[in-house]
Amino acid sequence: MSGREVCRRIALPVLAGFWAFCGSVLGAAGFSAADPGIKAMGLGGAFTARANDPSAGFFNPGGLALLKKGKLTVGLAGLSLNESQYQGQAPGIGQGTTGAQEKGWTLPAHAFTAIPLGEKMKLGVGIYTPFAFKTEWADPGSFAGRFLTTSGALETYDVNANLGLKITPNFGFGAGVIYRSSRFAMGRRVSGVNPANGQTVDVGSLDLETDYDTGIGWDAGFLHKIGERFAWGVSYRSPIDVDYAGAGRLTQISTGNAQLDQLNRATLPYDLDLPLFTSISFPETATLGIGFAPTEKTWIEADVTQTGWSRFEGLNVSFPFNSTFSRTVQGPWEDALSYRVGAQIEVGGGIQFRVGYGFEESPQPDASLAPLLPDAERNILSAGFGRDWLDIAFQLIAPQTRATATNGDGLNGSYKGNSYQVGISITK
Repeated sequence: MSGREVCRRIALPVLAGFWAFCGSVLGAAGFSAADPGIKAMGLGGAFTARANDPSAGFFNPGGLALLKKGKLTVGLAGLSLNESQYQGQAPGIGQGTTGAQEKGWTLPAHAFTAIPLGEKMKLGVGIYTPFAFKTEWADPGSFAGRFLTTSGALETYDVNANLGLKITPNFGFGAGVIYRSSRFAMGRRVSGVNPANGQTVDVGSLDLETDYDTGIGWDAGFLHKIGERFAWGVSYRSPIDVDYAGAGRLTQISTGNAQLDQLNRATLPYDLDLPLFTSISFPETATLGIGFAPTEKTWIEADVTQTGWSRFEGLNVSFPFNSTFSRTVQGPWEDALSYRVGAQIEVGGGIQFRVGYGFEESPQPDASLAPLLPDAERNILSAGFGRDWLDIAFQLIAPQTRATATNGDGLNGSYKGNSYQVGISITK
């Protein structure tokens, strides 16, 4: 048995195990996750006009039909080491304060397969994380935004099935169904007033979590190759709405005043499951990609994507039986554009090197910039390496420092941070 075959037999089950146990990642603009494809990751995400591996089911289902044979790809979409700091500014509740998020890492994973159904049709099935975020503010007892958010997490998992049809030898069309399962969690402090001095104090920590709830959507795309050197494609993914049900739990925090703590214990619903409802309107995306080959062994592509974030009008967390805990956070947002360019060169022996750059607008207006998910315009630098069965990629995601003096909750200030992503996939 060859060394390459040994690597394949070991790596595929290892990656599959990671996929089963790993969680979400803080990713692209808004609460988009890292693109679930390692070739695309090395190209800065510019892959709509290329779409030449099973991840075409995500990037452009029209590319499925033009694949020469069936394949399976299993991989980890990225490793994220996040740093984020807050600097409070006047006017408002954050003036003169600072905050920092806890550092962490996650390994979101993906799997794609393309199965021939006759000479002109292929079935593509993908499982991946399209949207995700995770925030946790250190020292929540002193963080100025603690009554808004101390932590938050969104997990989504898509099962996406597409049929790709080869209309002509150089034109493929694909369309399919997306089944989304998603869960949301958030924590914040609850305030009270000390009647002895009129000061605001922390009286509880409210942690909420929803069940995994679901939504249905669809996607479509085409890929057109013109001669041997030029290709272009369009891909669309529909909006999906998910309605969540769950519960919150309020845990008492001592104020240091025994009489006040006793009064709070008698009047607030501590240590009970408090039913809640919320919903998220996930955005639609539309991408145009144009690529060409200056030489037989090089490829250059540019993509532009519009994401319909204006559907997201805020996250309304409703407690129907405890309305004082109901809140609307993170909204409304605006539509945003992203621009990506990538280049690949083959140096012989099937070895490929990739580089890419991306720029993403932020969908958050200043009034909606908040600690649950502080977002900003960002630059992305990427590099990748590939062979016929292995792909590796790295990305540096550098958001611009973002400041607001018009936050709707009065938490003005600036946010800054960086994120690093790496990925690996095996194709068989």
